[in-house]
Amino acid sequence: MAKPQKEYLDVLTPTGEKTGISKPRSQVHRDGDFHRAAHVWIYSESTRELLLQLRGDCGLWDISAAGHVSAGESSLPTAMRELEEELGIRLPSDAFELLFVFIQQRLIFFLLKYF
Repeated sequence: MAKPQKEYLDVLTPTGEKTGISKPRSQVHRDGDFHRAAHVWIYSESTRELLLQLRGDCGLWDISAAGHVSAGESSLPTAMRELEEELGIRLPSDAFELLFVFIQQRLIFFLLKYF
């Protein structure tokens, strides 16, 4: 079995600009570097319900799908990949809408909604 490759993340400034540095995810977390994540919120406007998932690794409820934005990648491909990996849902890029971007605890979140 092949050894899994390290996931590299772009290191960002506090305002979300790329610094030109990418580091393994574990080092980014260890060093407290700013980095990006994408969250997908699946919301039904007709029933006004938000889909959550019960995480298998910790038994806690979490947003529909989410993940770190890999070095060189943007938020939309990350959101599409995470939605398919976590929930088995494959959607075209035009099915997503960027809701907002915010900075919290050295993480830059890009929140996308699928209807």
